[in-house]
Amino acid sequence: MKIKIIEKSHELDLQDDLNDFLNTEIRIISLHYQVAMTYSNELEYSFSCLIVYE
Repeated sequence: MKIKIIEKSHELDLQDDLNDFLNTEIRIISLHYQVAMTYSNELEYSFSCLIVYE
C-alpha cells in the first residue's frame, strides 16, 4: 500500500493532476479530498487529495 498527496491552489489544476495520476496502472483503495481557505491580505485556497493505492 502506498499514498500520494496532490495539492494545488486551483481546483482545475488538481483535477488535471489527479486525472494524470489515475491514468497509470494502479489500484485505488481510497481518495480523500479537502479544501482549505486562508485569509491574509487576500483569500487563498488549497485543494488537495490524498490517494491510497497499490
